[in-house]
Amino acid sequence: MLAASGSVDLARLLLDLLIVIAVAKIAAEVAERIRIPAVLGEIAAGVAIGPSALGLVDLQDARGVSLGMLAELGVLLLLLQVGMEMDLGELRKVGRASLLVGIIGVAVPFGAGAAVSLAFVDSGTTAVFLGAALTATSVGITARVLGDLRALSTTEARIVLGAAVADDVLGLVILTVVVKVVSGGSVDATTILSTLGLAVAFLLATGVVGLTVVPRLLDGVHRRSTSPAAVTTAATAVMLGFAMLADQAKLAFIIGAFMAGLGIAKSRHHERIARDLGSVGSLCIPVFFALIGVNADLEALGKPSVLAFAGVLSVVAVIGKLVAAAGAIGTRADRLLIGLGMVPRGEVGLIFASIGLSTGVLGGDEYGALVIVVLATTVLTPPLLRWRLGAQPGATPVGTPAPVDDTRAAPSEPWARIERGAIVWTRQPDDAQTTAAALSVASLAALGRPSDEVLGWFAQRRTTPLTWTHSDTPALARLLRASEPRAWRFLEASGVLERALPEVAAALVRRRADMGDLDPVGALRFEIVDRLDQLAERFGLPSDDVVLAGLAADVCADLVGDADECCSVLVRRLVDDDTADRITTLVADARMLRHGVARVGSLDERDLLQVATHLHTPDRLHGAHHLAVALGPLEIWQQELLAERIQALGALLAHPESHDPGATNLAATRRLAAEHLLEMHDRDMTAPIERLHFASDTYLLSHDAESLARHALLIEPLPRPGNVRVEVTPDPRPDHWIVDVACRDRKAVLALLTSALATEGLDIAGASIATWPDGGVLDSFVVRHSDRPSARVLAAAFETALSKRPPRPTALTGVSLEVDNGLLPWHTSIIVRGDDRPGLLRSVTAAFAASGIVVHAARVDTIDGVAVDRFDVSDRLGRKLGPVLEAHLRAALR
Repeated sequence: MLAASGSVDLARLLLDLLIVIAVAKIAAEVAERIRIPAVLGEIAAGVAIGPSALGLVDLQDARGVSLGMLAELGVLLLLLQVGMEMDLGELRKVGRASLLVGIIGVAVPFGAGAAVSLAFVDSGTTAVFLGAALTATSVGITARVLGDLRALSTTEARIVLGAAVADDVLGLVILTVVVKVVSGGSVDATTILSTLGLAVAFLLATGVVGLTVVPRLLDGVHRRSTSPAAVTTAATAVMLGFAMLADQAKLAFIIGAFMAGLGIAKSRHHERIARDLGSVGSLCIPVFFALIGVNADLEALGKPSVLAFAGVLSVVAVIGKLVAAAGAIGTRADRLLIGLGMVPRGEVGLIFASIGLSTGVLGGDEYGALVIVVLATTVLTPPLLRWRLGAQPGATPVGTPAPVDDTRAAPSEPWARIERGAIVWTRQPDDAQTTAAALSVASLAALGRPSDEVLGWFAQRRTTPLTWTHSDTPALARLLRASEPRAWRFLEASGVLERALPEVAAALVRRRADMGDLDPVGALRFEIVDRLDQLAERFGLPSDDVVLAGLAADVCADLVGDADECCSVLVRRLVDDDTADRITTLVADARMLRHGVARVGSLDERDLLQVATHLHTPDRLHGAHHLAVALGPLEIWQQELLAERIQALGALLAHPESHDPGATNLAATRRLAAEHLLEMHDRDMTAPIERLHFASDTYLLSHDAESLARHALLIEPLPRPGNVRVEVTPDPRPDHWIVDVACRDRKAVLALLTSALATEGLDIAGASIATWPDGGVLDSFVVRHSDRPSARVLAAAFETALSKRPPRPTALTGVSLEVDNGLLPWHTSIIVRGDDRPGLLRSVTAAFAASGIVVHAARVDTIDGVAVDRFDVSDRLGRKLGPVLEAHLRAALR
């Protein structure tokens, strides 16, 4: 509307937005790489691009209003995430120590901060607001550091995280009251009590509605809507509605977003909503933090009075949270570690600062001082936590686990059991059994919470080196089938996952990288494994091999270029080498089946024979099909095409031995059938039969038994150098002829033969080539011509062509090259598209020869004047093309 009215330059606004988002995200990435919170990088980016430094973004006009609105949306989404990730059940279970730490951690900084502020500011409302701002605690920063140090299962970590939940709730209530009080312009007992009553009433009312009505509302939207985005849209509307209600009640609007998050978290669709809105939040939330930096005045921040005020507030902020550790009385916990864990203010403190500036409660100096406090406590906490944890018992390795025999029998009883809702030890494990014990505890996570004794045992061994043994894998497979996020949360929090299965731990870290500081439940699920079980009614229960293949595919899916290596390393950690080869091949087979339906008509009968020979058995086809469907959704036409091809492959694999008991696959079946035809001749067939024994599977699958027998008779005995034998037979299609050519191998033989056919005026429709170690070559061409070509004339033309130098590849304009390594199991498929013209095929085959590429089969088509030529190729060692050979080929055709 501002742009339409002419009060803002839309182009400039979009440029500002581009600068803010790009610089903030880059700075956040740099911050993460140097192991400091990303939010600090985003604030630093805002300072750099703001009026105090480079001046790239200025918020003093209508553009600032527009960017501010986007930032407000970001803070709404941030508080919505906080509400969705908060477990009210955890709040009830935090225990006396956590609750006391949380209450003291709010009361002491609030009172001390307000009292100290009165010495630096003239307004009592400003002092009260500054005291309220010091109550905040950023649990995300502490949780991340504790997780990095494998200390989330320690007693101290549990107290801090539990206290932070209570701290968040109390802090938001105080924020609500303080904002209402300070916006009213006076502070007295009546105002405070009335505002507190209104805040409590609002929280209770929205809490009841959020927890009872919102989940049912979202379920109803999901049932009645056809759009998959309808639930997320409804959740967004709930968030905005609650925020509006909070604003109407003269409370902070972010309180409404927080309460909406609590209600949405109870919905069955909260994972989908968190994923969708998390993508929007990853754009809007950095804008909020960047604008905090833009609003900061470097000149004001450098004033001695501001620095002195910030220093005093920082001391109060730190001491107030250290004092909060007194609430852990009666436990053996390290109180200093608890106090340090409560120190960082992080994003919650920045929200306080932003609200204070926007409402006019804070001036530039007070705002700058508060931002310095937030940054200082956020930066100082991680190294202090690392220092304190390093000084604790258990910070050094407690010993390398003793070698464990993979063949040992399973224990007669599990390591853990459920007792009164808690997971307790059935029998005490030793250090070498840490992984097995962790899997046993994780398997019970859906039924109870680990007891303090169990958590303490793992905390004491948080740095013990762990080695995964193959005997642990069946328990892992059972855990995958159970699909319980709390199990994976325990394995991650105890540090077992990072030490025993680092590939899986790294995948979980990558998934939640852009979803805030706390783990959303969706990051603790393996979608491919879940789909395998959901497809059980159609395919049957997946075997352990298929489940582990699904895990490997899921964990390594987002590692572009390194997925195969990741998959191999993970699987070989889990199982023996033979089983690992079987599982990694299963993943590759599933990807190949999906790749084959990426476009209609990408596989012909010869290709299906090659795929069927590679799959070898119906059981392997079944497992690959199951995994292929579980890898992700397919379009309806792709599902139908895949079903057709699976049926065709199943028919080919049903009885490969029916032709001869010596046949082990389809290629061998073809070869044996050709040998039987040769044995029917009167003369000695030893040499032709031996020739077929050394033929490649690709060649055997490209021809029927009659053609293979004919080729063997044509090439035996092997022609002398320079001589060519030719046989011409009719093709079933009108005006099509099969030209079989036997000769000696030489460089660019295919290019020279195709050149001769072009000279004779024959259009090539397809080709296959077979070579043998003794230098024998059998090329079979399908050509188009109204009259039957003369074998004698063609033989002379071929001999003349083979006596010449190889043709040089010529530059081809308007020709596209599509290189596909995923379509076939053995070869690279190359499709050349371009306007049909004389010499096109000759130039392409010459480029193959010049690049050292071996052509095994070719299919030439012309569609509406456009040549679409497909070649199945490999390098000279029979491997698929790598990037170097592909680059050589493109250079040769350029």
